[in-house]
Amino acid sequence: MPVGLLLFLLTLHIINQIDRQLVAAFATDIMHDLELSRSQFALIAGLAFSGVYAFAALYAGVLADRLGRVRVLSAGLGVWSLFTALAGLAQGFWTMLAARPFVAAGEATLVPTASNIILARVSERHKAAALGLFFAGIPLGIGGGFLIAGQLGPLIGWRWTFIAMGALGLVALAVLVRLKDDPPDLSHRPTLAGNLSALAEVFRARPRALWASLAIIFAHFHTATSPFVQLWLTSEKGYAAGPAAQLYGLMFVIFGLAGTFGAGLLGDWAKRRHGLDRAVTMFVLLLILAPLLVLYRLVPGGTPLFLLGMAGSILFMTVIYGPIFAIIEELLPPRLKATSTGLNMLVLNIFAIGGGALAIGLASEWLLANGSARSWTLPLLGADAFALLAVLFIFLAMRSPRDLAD
Repeated sequence: MPVGLLLFLLTLHIINQIDRQLVAAFATDIMHDLELSRSQFALIAGLAFSGVYAFAALYAGVLADRLGRVRVLSAGLGVWSLFTALAGLAQGFWTMLAARPFVAAGEATLVPTASNIILARVSERHKAAALGLFFAGIPLGIGGGFLIAGQLGPLIGWRWTFIAMGALGLVALAVLVRLKDDPPDLSHRPTLAGNLSALAEVFRARPRALWASLAIIFAHFHTATSPFVQLWLTSEKGYAAGPAAQLYGLMFVIFGLAGTFGAGLLGDWAKRRHGLDRAVTMFVLLLILAPLLVLYRLVPGGTPLFLLGMAGSILFMTVIYGPIFAIIEELLPPRLKATSTGLNMLVLNIFAIGGGALAIGLASEWLLANGSARSWTLPLLGADAFALLAVLFIFLAMRSPRDLAD
């Protein structure tokens, strides 16, 4: 695969994640300016985005198989960039709430299309590393969003930052529409119902694919905690808003990049050099990182143990992508790969990210009303407990037969 194409898709992923995370990165300012309650902010940051993202990702996978990946991605990039800019003009809860679903629908086209462009052009021995590099857009984008909030926020404010990022996406669109891609295979005339039925048959015949999918879904309960990090750091861990955003952003860039790209390289190397199943590599990594999630929540802010826990939290969010998507992909026929990615995006966004974020916001509001001194920590720790079930599911994938797709 041309390195330039991979780097361009990585750049789109970074822009995608920055636009998605700006609400979390400017959480304190947005809640103040728009006079939002905790549950209203949780709805905007969580389900209003992830609910639409989930279903749009599923349809994007099917449309990519039917209309072509570049066409679907180009439409998505235009929509999410435009509505990111419009979100900067929001005057209250309802106008911000109205913009977020359009941002979500556009952004949902990226992973099912771009990841499958990569899979189609990369050899088996380098797939996890290539996917890991593409998914490095998550830590670089999330970290970049918080760094941008810390640097640009004091200079131009959150509104102009939203507008500037939307304009950057429209510039990237002018490049994307010129990208050439293989035409879609229409011999099977893909439909949503048909692809989902075929995918269910694969899961029954190859439970390893199901267990790996459940692992990546449950791991995202920890990702659901990320919109509340700045609020948690400022209210319970003793940080000011600007330093909190810059610390988390810098840590996410460093350890998130190590997680996504590093885990992909490690999984490929262990399989190539020692014949080690990628599921074994993932099980060991998640087992090592699991205690750090609890440490992160319970130790005092600013201490070395707290920073170690923050690093472990970020690694837990990011090591999963390259190896686990590679595990699932090798078990699927080509015509179902984009649909499978879309289905995983649907479930993890509705169930884990959207549902988890809304539950965190509601629980935090209830605890605050009842005088709890840990009204953020306890709900976040509860979400982490669900995320740790990913260790069990990747263990089951590791123990399942490794029969490959026909």
